[in-house]
Amino acid sequence: MSGELERTAQSNVAQVNGAERRRRFLEAIVSSTPDLIYAFDRNYRFIFANEALLEMWGKSFDDAIGKTLIENGYERWHAEMHEREIDRVVATKQPIRGEVSFPHATLGRRIYDYIFVPVTNAAGEVETIAGTTRDITELKREEQQRKLLLDELNHRVKNTLATVQSLALQTMRSTSAPAEFQKAFTARLMALSRAHDLLTRGHWQGAGLGDVVRQSLQPYAEGAERRIALVGPEVMLGPSAGIMLNLVLHELATNAAKYGALSTPDGKVSVTWAELVGDGFRQAELRWTESDGPAVAPPSRRGFGMRLIERGIREELDGEVDLRFDPAGVHCHIRLPFEKNVVSGG
Repeated sequence: MSGELERTAQSNVAQVNGAERRRRFLEAIVSSTPDLIYAFDRNYRFIFANEALLEMWGKSFDDAIGKTLIENGYERWHAEMHEREIDRVVATKQPIRGEVSFPHATLGRRIYDYIFVPVTNAAGEVETIAGTTRDITELKREEQQRKLLLDELNHRVKNTLATVQSLALQTMRSTSAPAEFQKAFTARLMALSRAHDLLTRGHWQGAGLGDVVRQSLQPYAEGAERRIALVGPEVMLGPSAGIMLNLVLHELATNAAKYGALSTPDGKVSVTWAELVGDGFRQAELRWTESDGPAVAPPSRRGFGMRLIERGIREELDGEVDLRFDPAGVHCHIRLPFEKNVVSGG
């Protein structure tokens, strides 16, 4: 008999120890998790709140427990919504889930995902309602950012396809032979591709004006470094300005290599840029100047390159352009309004 009592006592001790371990285990999780864990009675009063929830409220346990939603700082619409949900959980004995925003005591307004679940007694009646809430503010922001990026990507793809179509049509109209078309069109596509490379490296937030200039002249720079002078501060262009200026500079560089300063050993190209600030305006200025090359005469007809330069700057970027074919060399003066075309200035 004594042996049986001893075994029963040992079993009871083991159960108590097991229950104590489980209690400590659950207590450790509840107190350390960043999620909000709480419970209501059927009168909508909080009967438990973990440390994360108390921190969100900026309250102590004694100040919060036994209080209603309104008494713990919830707006009336918010409190009434949760009271209806608690009634529904009690009536259906089914969990309910939702999202809501709530002001954190130190972090400001946050977005939360929550779930209320019924806790039943031995008779199967709902006696309390337990809840967990997770801060999903950053997830929502990332989701919104992904949507914005996808929308921007769709917009950029459509713009790029329209640009390629325009380049193809205009190049076809300005060339007379298939080989000539292929060479000119391929060169323009490569210029467009280089612009996209720059913007991709900048996550399509913008491209440095200096990088655009250097990249446009890079195919002609080998062995001609002393004849190409590039000077200017750091100016970050927006995506549209970065693409258009790349195409414009490609046309200027191609013309210089064919007919202008870069077609002879002694010719020089100077590209300078600056930020202009005046009474009520702020602009980015770029000057392209050729010198010491062959004598220049105005072209007999306005080709695609000239139209792209003038229309692209004026119509696409709302800028100003002065393209002159002086006998001493081609000169192109461009001004762009900051508000539309510049992300930041150095």
